[in-house]
Amino acid sequence: MDHKEKRCPKTGRIIGRASETSGDRNCNSPADAPRSPGIARRTFIAGSVATVATFSMTGCGGKTLTGKPLPKPTAEQAARKRKTPSSVALVPCASYEDDPMPELKKYAKELKLPDLTGKTVLLKPNMVEFHPGSPVTTNPHALKAAFDLADYLGAKDIIIGEGPGHMRDTEFLLEATGLGAMVKKLGARFVDLNLDDLEALELKDGFSGLKQFFLPRTLMNADVVVSVPKMKTHHWVGMTASMKNFFGAVPGRKYGWPKNLLHMRGIPQCILDLQDLIKPRFALVDGVVAMEGDGPINGTAKEMGFYVIGDDLAAVDATCARTMGFDPYELDYIKIAGEVVGNVNADAITVLGLDIEKVKQKFERPVTFKNKKLMEQSANQAS
Repeated sequence: MDHKEKRCPKTGRIIGRASETSGDRNCNSPADAPRSPGIARRTFIAGSVATVATFSMTGCGGKTLTGKPLPKPTAEQAARKRKTPSSVALVPCASYEDDPMPELKKYAKELKLPDLTGKTVLLKPNMVEFHPGSPVTTNPHALKAAFDLADYLGAKDIIIGEGPGHMRDTEFLLEATGLGAMVKKLGARFVDLNLDDLEALELKDGFSGLKQFFLPRTLMNADVVVSVPKMKTHHWVGMTASMKNFFGAVPGRKYGWPKNLLHMRGIPQCILDLQDLIKPRFALVDGVVAMEGDGPINGTAKEMGFYVIGDDLAAVDATCARTMGFDPYELDYIKIAGEVVGNVNADAITVLGLDIEKVKQKFERPVTFKNKKLMEQSANQAS
């Protein structure tokens, strides 16, 4: 693509131009993207998109569907739901300086996490933006914990992939958040999912009304995708953890920054569609230090002291919500995820490790969550 060079007025760095990002300077080259037998597990529309125009729908004046209630799931959608009870572990970790691996290994066995021997695994952290001293992103030590866990489970190749939803200067974010230094320390390859080659996927019986989705080839070619988000409040959907994290998998080169087509089609609707298309295998949520208040970007730190892991992302997010003082059934996308993804009802979830009743705290909620008029007014804005 022919990008016009622009510089960020805050950092002076170049933005709006395709660039290599990470310890592997050629990480966005199609030749470097591993080809995996896992491609057979997806149904693709033939061909990839070589050049796609970037656009934004902010302020377009069109009707927003962001606040549109989710419809009752169809029989086909309901048939996707997990049929067995779920287990989620609250794994104690008082500080990022502590080594969580002994506990993670213990609970990986109890949770019966999958054997990843010979698999290509993509870890999807959250790196939407950077505010100094604020827990906006997945902590580098949480990323290391997920990497070490995937390695312990036998992964052959572990890739880190993220597509920041706000700032286009991914190199700056990697440097500022410390995630880039951790990627280098781990010897991993980072792929900017905003700029990766694309695959067009047919979307059958989705919630958003979209007929197809374009998603990064590296993500879709991975045998296993693992969500590694930060546990935070969210000014539109109440809270965000493992499922909402996949908005960062939607490529900016196709959907623009901050990917407002998804907001126009409905955030809960698109969360559920992405869950169905990507089919993440499990999640490790960074709740060591979470965020409350005006999340997911402008909130404040809330020390919780644990990781949340499990292979049912609906159950993982419902458990996160309960530790934050939310009733999962008041959060639209989690409520419906309990009908089409997995288990949300507490009776169907066994919580291992820490006791929810002993660790849960009352999180300050975003003002938009408390004032629905503000939510409607800001429906076409970012994040």
